[in-house]
Amino acid sequence: MAPHHAPDADRRPRRRRWRAAPRWLASLAAAMALSGCGMLEAQGAMSTGADLALAERAMFGAFTYGGVWRGMEPVVQLELQLGRRLDVVHWFMNWDHDFDPAMVANASAGGRLPLISWQPMRQDLRDIAAGVHDAYLRAWAAGVAAAPGPVYLRPFPEMNGEWVPWNGDPDALRAAWRRMTAVFRDAGADNVRWVWSPNVSDEPRTEANRMERYYPGHDQVDVLALSGYNWGETRPYIGWRSFEEVFATGYARITAIGPQPLWLTELASSDAGGDKAAWVRDMFASTEFPRMAALVWFDEDKEADWRITSAPEVVRAFQQGLGVAPTVSSAR
Repeated sequence: MAPHHAPDADRRPRRRRWRAAPRWLASLAAAMALSGCGMLEAQGAMSTGADLALAERAMFGAFTYGGVWRGMEPVVQLELQLGRRLDVVHWFMNWDHDFDPAMVANASAGGRLPLISWQPMRQDLRDIAAGVHDAYLRAWAAGVAAAPGPVYLRPFPEMNGEWVPWNGDPDALRAAWRRMTAVFRDAGADNVRWVWSPNVSDEPRTEANRMERYYPGHDQVDVLALSGYNWGETRPYIGWRSFEEVFATGYARITAIGPQPLWLTELASSDAGGDKAAWVRDMFASTEFPRMAALVWFDEDKEADWRITSAPEVVRAFQQGLGVAPTVSSAR
């Protein structure tokens, strides 16, 4: 998927302050009573048995369009639809944006884990490796160090995809990654969690562009991750594929790289060309990927309608997988 720009990414957006409006806060409290709230940080807590379905052991989170950038209302509205608090809240930031402590604090409220996809849209990898952007990195490291809990950073996402400007030079990316982590280490940002997240397939599919070539080392990565989508008829040359078909090959490759837990930091299904609700049910029922520790849905109507709320039966499939009862909000 193409790089995702934050709303008004070339200028800092005006964000509404998150104020606890009594009506929706009361609704959220009622919805949270239907199931457990956000899980505690559990990046290493995963089942060793392949017989456990993802519904029984994986954290669940989402990127929601406008969420965090324009306040927490889009996140809370999705939680109301699900009847459950998200475990992981995901958003995108470019390297032209300063660290925002309010965003992280709001996203972390209630035990949620903040996940930031951090994209150098105009910064060259070799400049990063050479220290040209160290002042910027130090400012971010100081902000992360002062955060109220762990902050999951996903730099250079989908680096093996030709649609991102940081694709094509694995040596430079590894060097830039090591420079970045060294700055954070020197700043004492011990609460950062580094998420290394290639695309599920290499594009272009050449030996030089294999995901494995971009890996910076076990000591540099806390969480392995993948992006993958069921495009359905929106891309007929790919077609409709099940959850397990989308991720089987990428899972085998990435889990051979390192011992860390695996998150799906971007996943979604189109509703064009198949039964999206059945796709979601099959995802939660899957027992094929014992190292998957988190599912982070891409909730936006973009190239396809990836949204959890694209149809009432899709919402019900998510609620079933997450073990919550249907809510009044989701029935509308």
